[in-house]
Amino acid sequence: MDYIQVSLAEAIPEQARDYASARIGSLDRYAPERIDFAWVNLTSDKAVIHAHARFDLKWVEVQAYAEANTVTEVIDLLRERMRRQLVSMHN
Repeated sequence: MDYIQVSLAEAIPEQARDYASARIGSLDRYAPERIDFAWVNLTSDKAVIHAHARFDLKWVEVQAYAEANTVTEVIDLLRERMRRQLVSMHN
């Protein structure tokens, strides 16, 4: 993956940036085409962490959204949703 941008809301710890980059960045092997750009945004409200990701491939945009109670849980859930979409593009 050429580039991944991770945006964090104030309430999200800085360590989440590295975890998101590693977990989401490893998805390029599932993509049918090169991922030109990856974007991850982590926000939170009082009780829930929200995560949104977008991949720009040559001919399509892939997006996913997840909510969970912890940063690692939401990133892992988001990763799995993105992975399923990328795998399904091979069929």
